[in-house]
Amino acid sequence: MVGFAAGGSSDAAARLLAQQMGVLLDRPFIVENRTGAAGRLAVEATKTAKPDGNTLMFVPHGAITLFPHIYKSLRYDPNRDFTPIGRVCTFDFSLSTGPATPAKTIAEYVTWARDKAHNASFGTPGAGTVPQFIGEGFAQRAGLTLTHVPYRGAAPSIIDLIAGTISLVVSPLADAIEYHKAGKVRVLATAGEQRTDMLAGIPTLKESGIDLAVDGWYGLYGPAGMAPELTRSLNQALVTATDKIRDKLFANALRAAPTSPEQLAQLQRKESVLWAQLVKASGFKPED
Repeated sequence: MVGFAAGGSSDAAARLLAQQMGVLLDRPFIVENRTGAAGRLAVEATKTAKPDGNTLMFVPHGAITLFPHIYKSLRYDPNRDFTPIGRVCTFDFSLSTGPATPAKTIAEYVTWARDKAHNASFGTPGAGTVPQFIGEGFAQRAGLTLTHVPYRGAAPSIIDLIAGTISLVVSPLADAIEYHKAGKVRVLATAGEQRTDMLAGIPTLKESGIDLAVDGWYGLYGPAGMAPELTRSLNQALVTATDKIRDKLFANALRAAPTSPEQLAQLQRKESVLWAQLVKASGFKPED
Protein backbone atom coordinates (compact mmCIF):
# COMPACT_ATOMS: atom_id res chain seq x y z
CA MET A 1 0.00 0.00 0.00
CA VAL A 2 1.23 3.47 -0.96
CA GLY A 3 -0.88 6.47 0.00
CA PHE A 4 0.15 8.69 -2.91
CA ALA A 5 -0.24 8.69 -6.66
CA ALA A 6 2.10 6.93 -9.06
CA GLY A 7 5.01 9.03 -10.26
CA GLY A 8 6.09 10.61 -6.98
CA SER A 9 9.22 9.77 -5.01
CA SER A 10 7.33 7.62 -2.48
CA ASP A 11 5.75 5.55 -5.25
CA ALA A 12 9.06 5.21 -7.08
CA ALA A 13 10.84 4.01 -3.95
CA ALA A 14 8.06 1.58 -3.07
CA ARG A 15 8.22 0.02 -6.54
CA LEU A 16 11.99 -0.36 -6.38
CA LEU A 17 11.69 -2.05 -2.98
CA ALA A 18 8.77 -4.26 -4.04
CA GLN A 19 10.62 -5.53 -7.09
CA GLN A 20 13.73 -6.49 -5.12
CA MET A 21 11.84 -8.03 -2.20
CA GLY A 22 9.82 -10.06 -4.68
CA VAL A 23 13.01 -11.51 -6.13
CA LEU A 24 14.47 -12.27 -2.71
CA LEU A 25 11.33 -13.91 -1.32
CA ASP A 26 10.29 -15.53 -4.60
CA ARG A 27 6.81 -14.04 -4.52
CA PRO A 28 5.23 -11.06 -6.28
CA PHE A 29 4.88 -7.74 -4.47
CA ILE A 30 2.33 -5.49 -6.15
CA VAL A 31 2.19 -1.78 -5.34
CA GLU A 32 -1.35 -0.49 -4.86
CA ASN A 33 -1.78 3.29 -4.78
CA ARG A 34 -4.58 3.97 -2.28
CA THR A 35 -4.62 7.76 -2.53
CA GLY A 36 -6.55 10.35 -0.54
CA ALA A 37 -6.73 11.99 2.89
CA ALA A 38 -3.02 12.90 2.88
CA GLY A 39 -2.10 9.22 2.66
CA ARG A 40 -4.33 8.09 5.53
CA LEU A 41 -6.51 5.80 3.39
CA ALA A 42 -3.60 3.45 2.69
CA VAL A 43 -2.77 3.36 6.38
CA GLU A 44 -6.38 2.55 7.30
CA ALA A 45 -6.52 -0.22 4.68
CA THR A 46 -3.38 -1.80 6.12
CA LYS A 47 -4.80 -1.65 9.63
CA THR A 48 -7.79 -3.80 8.71
CA ALA A 49 -5.85 -6.36 6.61
CA LYS A 50 -4.99 -9.86 7.81
CA PRO A 51 -1.57 -10.07 9.51
CA ASP A 52 -0.31 -12.69 7.06
CA GLY A 53 2.31 -10.59 5.26
CA ASN A 54 0.18 -10.16 2.14
CA THR A 55 -0.63 -6.50 2.87
CA LEU A 56 2.14 -4.10 3.85
CA MET A 57 2.42 -0.33 3.69
CA PHE A 58 5.29 1.85 2.57
CA VAL A 59 4.61 5.02 4.51
CA PRO A 60 6.25 8.40 5.21
CA HIS A 61 6.98 9.19 8.83
CA GLY A 62 4.41 11.97 9.14
CA ALA A 63 1.47 9.59 8.93
CA ILE A 64 2.89 7.57 11.82
CA THR A 65 4.48 10.16 14.10
CA LEU A 66 2.86 13.53 13.31
CA PHE A 67 -0.75 12.80 12.36
CA PRO A 68 -1.78 11.61 15.85
CA HIS A 69 -1.08 15.14 17.08
CA ILE A 70 -2.92 17.05 14.35
CA TYR A 71 -6.07 14.99 13.70
CA LYS A 72 -8.72 14.57 16.40
CA SER A 73 -10.47 11.65 14.74
CA LEU A 74 -7.57 9.62 13.36
CA ARG A 75 -8.94 6.17 12.59
CA TYR A 76 -5.80 4.29 13.56
CA ASP A 77 -3.33 4.11 16.45
CA PRO A 78 0.25 3.98 15.13
CA ASN A 79 1.47 2.21 18.26
CA ARG A 80 -1.20 -0.51 18.46
CA ASP A 81 -2.48 -1.12 14.94
CA PHE A 82 0.72 -1.97 13.05
CA THR A 83 3.79 -4.19 13.08
CA PRO A 84 7.01 -2.27 12.33
CA ILE A 85 9.15 -4.14 9.79
CA GLY A 86 11.92 -1.62 9.21
CA ARG A 87 12.84 1.83 8.01
CA VAL A 88 13.82 1.81 4.34
CA CYS A 89 15.32 5.19 3.56
CA THR A 90 15.68 8.77 4.73
CA PHE A 91 15.47 12.14 3.03
CA ASP A 92 16.35 15.73 3.86
CA PHE A 93 14.20 18.74 4.55
CA SER A 94 15.70 22.12 3.67
CA LEU A 95 15.26 25.76 4.60
CA SER A 96 15.77 27.96 1.55
CA THR A 97 15.71 31.67 0.88
CA GLY A 98 15.67 33.70 -2.33
CA PRO A 99 15.92 37.26 -3.66
CA ALA A 100 13.73 38.63 -0.86
CA THR A 101 16.72 38.46 1.52
CA PRO A 102 20.50 38.87 1.28
CA ALA A 103 21.02 35.94 3.68
CA LYS A 104 23.54 33.25 2.84
CA THR A 105 23.42 31.52 6.23
CA ILE A 106 20.80 30.74 8.86
CA ALA A 107 22.41 33.32 11.19
CA GLU A 108 22.11 36.00 8.50
CA TYR A 109 18.49 35.07 7.88
CA VAL A 110 17.67 35.27 11.58
CA THR A 111 19.24 38.75 11.75
CA TRP A 112 17.24 39.85 8.69
CA ALA A 113 13.97 38.39 9.97
CA ARG A 114 14.27 40.07 13.38
CA ASP A 115 13.67 43.42 11.65
CA LYS A 116 9.89 43.73 12.02
CA ALA A 117 9.77 45.93 8.92
CA HIS A 118 10.43 42.81 6.85
CA ASN A 119 7.26 41.07 8.11
CA ALA A 120 9.00 37.72 7.67
CA SER A 121 7.04 34.60 6.76
CA PHE A 122 7.76 31.06 5.65
CA GLY A 123 6.09 28.88 3.05
CA THR A 124 5.47 25.12 3.16
CA PRO A 125 3.73 22.50 1.01
CA GLY A 126 0.62 22.79 3.19
CA ALA A 127 -0.97 23.22 6.60
CA GLY A 128 -0.38 20.34 9.00
CA THR A 129 2.63 19.03 7.08
CA VAL A 130 6.02 18.10 8.51
CA PRO A 131 7.65 21.21 6.95
CA GLN A 132 5.17 23.45 8.79
CA PHE A 133 6.31 22.19 12.16
CA ILE A 134 9.98 22.26 11.20
CA GLY A 135 9.42 25.92 10.35
CA GLU A 136 7.54 26.55 13.59
CA GLY A 137 10.29 24.81 15.57
CA PHE A 138 12.97 26.84 13.80
CA ALA A 139 11.17 30.11 14.53
CA GLN A 140 10.64 29.21 18.18
CA ARG A 141 14.27 28.23 18.75
CA ALA A 142 15.58 31.27 16.87
CA GLY A 143 13.33 33.67 18.78
CA LEU A 144 11.53 34.76 15.62
CA THR A 145 7.92 35.54 14.81
CA LEU A 146 7.30 34.06 11.36
CA THR A 147 3.92 33.89 9.64
CA HIS A 148 3.18 30.49 8.15
CA VAL A 149 1.99 30.55 4.53
CA PRO A 150 0.67 27.13 3.43
CA TYR A 151 0.72 26.30 -0.28
CA ARG A 152 -0.79 23.47 -2.26
CA GLY A 153 2.45 21.56 -2.62
CA ALA A 154 6.11 22.48 -2.54
CA ALA A 155 6.37 23.62 -6.18
CA PRO A 156 4.21 26.77 -5.87
CA SER A 157 6.02 27.79 -2.68
CA ILE A 158 9.37 27.56 -4.50
CA ILE A 159 7.96 29.65 -7.37
CA ASP A 160 7.01 32.41 -4.91
CA LEU A 161 10.42 32.13 -3.24
CA ILE A 162 12.13 32.68 -6.60
CA ALA A 163 9.84 35.63 -7.27
CA GLY A 164 10.75 37.24 -3.95
CA THR A 165 7.17 37.05 -2.70
CA ILE A 166 8.21 35.06 0.37
CA SER A 167 11.49 35.02 2.28
CA LEU A 168 11.80 31.39 3.38
CA VAL A 169 10.53 27.99 2.29
CA VAL A 170 10.71 24.74 4.24
CA SER A 171 10.37 21.75 1.92
CA PRO A 172 11.88 18.41 1.06
CA LEU A 173 15.36 19.13 -0.28
CA ALA A 174 14.42 17.31 -3.48
CA ASP A 175 12.04 20.16 -4.33
CA ALA A 176 14.69 22.88 -3.89
CA ILE A 177 17.96 21.28 -4.93
CA GLU A 178 17.88 21.99 -8.68
CA TYR A 179 16.85 25.62 -8.10
CA HIS A 180 19.74 25.95 -5.65
CA LYS A 181 22.17 24.56 -8.22
CA ALA A 182 20.80 27.00 -10.79
CA GLY A 183 21.33 29.95 -8.41
CA LYS A 184 17.63 30.81 -8.17
CA VAL A 185 17.32 30.01 -4.46
CA ARG A 186 19.82 29.45 -1.66
CA VAL A 187 19.53 26.43 0.60
CA LEU A 188 20.63 27.78 3.98
CA ALA A 189 20.50 24.55 5.98
CA THR A 190 19.04 21.08 6.12
CA ALA A 191 17.06 19.79 9.08
CA GLY A 192 18.55 16.33 9.61
CA GLU A 193 20.95 14.95 12.19
CA GLN A 194 23.79 14.90 9.66
CA ARG A 195 24.81 17.04 6.69
CA THR A 196 23.20 16.10 3.44
CA ASP A 197 25.31 14.29 0.89
CA MET A 198 23.10 15.68 -1.87
CA LEU A 199 24.73 19.14 -1.72
CA ALA A 200 28.26 20.05 -0.66
CA GLY A 201 28.87 22.61 2.05
CA ILE A 202 25.33 22.94 3.40
CA PRO A 203 25.21 22.85 7.22
CA THR A 204 22.50 21.38 9.40
CA LEU A 205 20.25 23.50 11.58
CA LYS A 206 22.13 22.21 14.61
CA GLU A 207 25.44 23.30 13.10
CA SER A 208 23.81 26.67 12.48
CA GLY A 209 22.95 27.12 16.15
CA ILE A 210 19.34 25.90 16.04
CA ASP A 211 18.68 22.91 18.32
CA LEU A 212 16.35 20.99 16.01
CA ALA A 213 16.92 17.82 14.01
CA VAL A 214 14.30 15.99 11.93
CA ASP A 215 15.10 13.42 9.25
CA GLY A 216 12.42 12.50 6.78
CA TRP A 217 11.98 8.75 6.37
CA TYR A 218 9.91 5.99 4.84
CA GLY A 219 9.11 2.81 6.73
CA LEU A 220 7.58 -0.55 5.96
CA TYR A 221 4.77 -1.75 8.25
CA GLY A 222 2.27 -4.58 8.36
CA PRO A 223 -0.97 -4.97 10.33
CA ALA A 224 -0.74 -5.65 14.07
CA GLY A 225 -0.36 -9.26 15.12
CA MET A 226 2.14 -10.48 12.54
CA ALA A 227 4.15 -13.51 13.63
CA PRO A 228 7.69 -12.65 14.79
CA GLU A 229 9.29 -15.09 12.33
CA LEU A 230 7.36 -13.49 9.45
CA THR A 231 8.44 -10.03 10.57
CA ARG A 232 12.08 -11.15 10.75
CA SER A 233 11.92 -12.69 7.28
CA LEU A 234 10.47 -9.53 5.77
CA ASN A 235 13.02 -7.36 7.57
CA GLN A 236 15.91 -9.46 6.27
CA ALA A 237 14.57 -9.07 2.74
CA LEU A 238 14.07 -5.33 3.29
CA VAL A 239 17.67 -4.84 4.42
CA THR A 240 19.12 -6.80 1.49
CA ALA A 241 16.78 -5.20 -1.06
CA THR A 242 17.50 -1.69 0.17
CA ASP A 243 21.22 -2.22 -0.27
CA LYS A 244 20.65 -3.38 -3.85
CA ILE A 245 18.62 -0.28 -4.76
CA ARG A 246 20.85 2.19 -2.91
CA ASP A 247 22.00 4.04 -6.03
CA LYS A 248 18.50 4.24 -7.51
CA LEU A 249 17.15 5.64 -4.26
CA PHE A 250 19.89 8.27 -4.24
CA ALA A 251 18.87 9.31 -7.75
CA ASN A 252 15.45 10.11 -6.25
CA ALA A 253 17.04 12.18 -3.43
CA LEU A 254 16.52 9.31 -0.98
CA ARG A 255 19.21 7.73 1.18
CA ALA A 256 19.16 3.99 1.94
CA ALA A 257 18.96 3.58 5.73
CA PRO A 258 17.39 0.24 6.67
CA THR A 259 16.77 -0.61 10.32
CA SER A 260 15.50 -3.50 12.38
CA PRO A 261 11.84 -3.58 13.50
CA GLU A 262 12.93 -2.64 17.03
CA GLN A 263 14.93 0.35 15.81
CA LEU A 264 11.98 1.56 13.75
CA ALA A 265 9.65 1.29 16.76
CA GLN A 266 12.13 3.25 18.88
CA LEU A 267 12.49 5.94 16.20
CA GLN A 268 8.72 6.18 15.93
CA ARG A 269 8.31 6.75 19.69
CA LYS A 270 11.11 9.33 19.85
CA GLU A 271 9.83 11.34 16.92
CA SER A 272 6.24 11.30 18.16
CA VAL A 273 7.39 13.00 21.37
CA LEU A 274 9.13 15.71 19.31
CA TRP A 275 6.02 16.40 17.22
CA ALA A 276 3.84 16.57 20.32
CA GLN A 277 6.07 19.33 21.65
CA LEU A 278 6.31 21.24 18.36
CA VAL A 279 2.59 21.05 17.59
CA LYS A 280 1.67 22.25 21.09
CA ALA A 281 4.18 25.11 20.95
CA SER A 282 2.89 26.19 17.53
CA GLY A 283 -0.68 26.68 18.74
CA PHE A 284 -1.94 24.47 15.91
CA LYS A 285 -5.51 23.35 16.44
CA PRO A 286 -6.08 19.66 15.63
CA GLU A 287 -8.43 19.00 12.72
CA ASP A 288 -11.27 16.46 12.60
